[in-house]
Amino acid sequence: MSHVTTNSSLVWKRMADENQQSARFFARVCMGLIVMLIAAGGYAYSTNSRYNDLCTALQITVQKNASTFAQPDDERITSSYCS
Repeated sequence: MSHVTTNSSLVWKRMADENQQSARFFARVCMGLIVMLIAAGGYAYSTNSRYNDLCTALQITVQKNASTFAQPDDERITSSYCS
């Protein structure tokens, strides 16, 4: 009977080790995904900020060029790209 018990405990230990390795790998993958998510969020935030700055500059240009012949084009561009 002790031989079966020893074999059984070795099997359980090996399974526990495999589960622990899987859990560590899963944790590393999750941390990598979290880092990628934070990086993507930072990129989206900075891109949105630059886009808003561009729209502000376009709107100021349209206001300055209110009396010129380019005003319809300026307004069309501003209304197309800026909300």
